[in-house]
Amino acid sequence: MPTIEIRNIGPIQKVAKIPLNRVNVFMGPQSSGKSTIAKIISFCTWVEKYVAIGQSLSEYQENKTYFRERLESFHKIKGYFNSDSYIHYKSDVVDIVWEDEKCSISWVNKYAYKRSKIAYIPSERNMVILPEARKSEFGNTNIRSFLFDWFEARKRYSTENKLSILNLGINYYYIDGNEEDHVRCNNNGTEYDILLSNASSGLQSVTPLVAMIEYLTKWIYVEDTISYEEGERRAQTRKILFEDKVIKPYYGKDGLSIEDLIKYMESFTEKLKVMDEKAVKCFGDYNTLLGNLFKTANSQFIIEEPEQNLFPETQRDLVYYFLKECLGKEGNRLTLTTHSPYVLYALNNCMMAGLVSEKMEDNEFSNLKCNLSKINPEDVSIYEIRNGVVNATIQGKDGLISDNYFDQKMKDLMDDFYLMLNHYES
Repeated sequence: MPTIEIRNIGPIQKVAKIPLNRVNVFMGPQSSGKSTIAKIISFCTWVEKYVAIGQSLSEYQENKTYFRERLESFHKIKGYFNSDSYIHYKSDVVDIVWEDEKCSISWVNKYAYKRSKIAYIPSERNMVILPEARKSEFGNTNIRSFLFDWFEARKRYSTENKLSILNLGINYYYIDGNEEDHVRCNNNGTEYDILLSNASSGLQSVTPLVAMIEYLTKWIYVEDTISYEEGERRAQTRKILFEDKVIKPYYGKDGLSIEDLIKYMESFTEKLKVMDEKAVKCFGDYNTLLGNLFKTANSQFIIEEPEQNLFPETQRDLVYYFLKECLGKEGNRLTLTTHSPYVLYALNNCMMAGLVSEKMEDNEFSNLKCNLSKINPEDVSIYEIRNGVVNATIQGKDGLISDNYFDQKMKDLMDDFYLMLNHYES
């Protein structure tokens, strides 16, 4: 399981070394550093993907400030770093450290990576409804990355293939020729069809989110459209792996010139034709690694404030939907930032369902709204940010949520009410 440790970046004073679980939730008030943590996690997993697919650390080893420069620009956190800023991300693949204003990166196991789709869904997601979004210049940022994914995702939903948005009685579709996003609604038996840009703020927020999740949990695994740049990187990776996993173990040679490499490749092809046992094994190992690096195996979802503009009931249903859809594939990971107690309460229900599902009658359990979203509490980590510090989860021994910031604030609110109630006369 990957781990992350952060110190002295923006509003974050200290994030103790924490494991990145299947589900990770960072909660706290506005400007507490939730998004900063999520952005760092997202970027570190992206760097891991980038170097693993290229089978090279050289860009980050040769330019010691490249890591910070890319992180600052992509996630718009310029000015957050200082001289004692610290990041340590470690997985089964890489070990990344930012310390003393430079990056050090090394392999843990360069062959252990399985390709992930890293989906950072920012709080600004509802900007996709703007007609000018396609024409806007955002530079190489998380917003541009999200928009590019959105432009691909929405093509899957047409008048013949509408997307149902949770249980809201809303269907989304896209008209390609006009570049129009539509929602068709049923309100008290009356149907109407409007542009998404004319819909409520809640629909503008939740529709792109659900559409993206559907795309990233289904379509992304059957499509393999690559850019010219990606094609060039894959060609270089094939060369590196062929030398590492075929030429070196079979012939005991490395560091070959292009001419010599071609000769050995021709020789190896002849070995395969006669089904040489060692050659077949080497080639099998080589192809397995290529498949792991080039074919998407899982998705990493990092979602900022999913509760934006949503009624509490819809927040609940959205959390249930996340757990059912985002975690449907082995290796998928979901990270949320939130300042909504309803998100926590819904997640707590799913964890409780994971604890009691075997003890309840089938018909009784199936009546639960969260019956398809149960999860083992061991797969969930919930962290509370207090004064820029994250030390440990706010979960009890059973994994369920214990006392937290939201509970305290609710108590403070009700204390005032009960104090005034003593003086109320009906």
